[in-house]
Amino acid sequence: MLANSLEIFTDGSFKDKWGSWAYIILHQGIVTHEVSGRERKTCSNRMEYQAAIEALRALSAGAIPVIYSDSRIVIDNITIHAPTWKANGWLKKNGRPIPNVDLIKILYRLSQKHNVTWKWIRAHSGNTYNERCDDLCVMARVRELPS
Repeated sequence: MLANSLEIFTDGSFKDKWGSWAYIILHQGIVTHEVSGRERKTCSNRMEYQAAIEALRALSAGAIPVIYSDSRIVIDNITIHAPTWKANGWLKKNGRPIPNVDLIKILYRLSQKHNVTWKWIRAHSGNTYNERCDDLCVMARVRELPS
């Protein structure tokens, strides 16, 4: 692995009116960052995008990240659909709006800037870092919830 290459694991979730996101960054196999956050009035997909956005925002220039996500929607939208949507003025071929386009635009720009490699990982399949991201999401979602 190159000195400036990183592995990033991301996750997002939604339950009980709260969404949460988390990411873990590893440099040469060592965890350097574990970060999470939460939002109200959102959805699981938005939290999946937000996790990747926050992780990429944390990187310095020259980083070469591999992002592992359990969201095929995020990966497919960024790697397959976003270039076409961008060329079409951020609309679908039929002219309809794209769900979560605000976050997709941000993530697409950041993924181009950092030359991200995307890899899908099955959720809840025993991967240590994917499971830890899920735990961080749960902890972020339930901390200090108003009664």
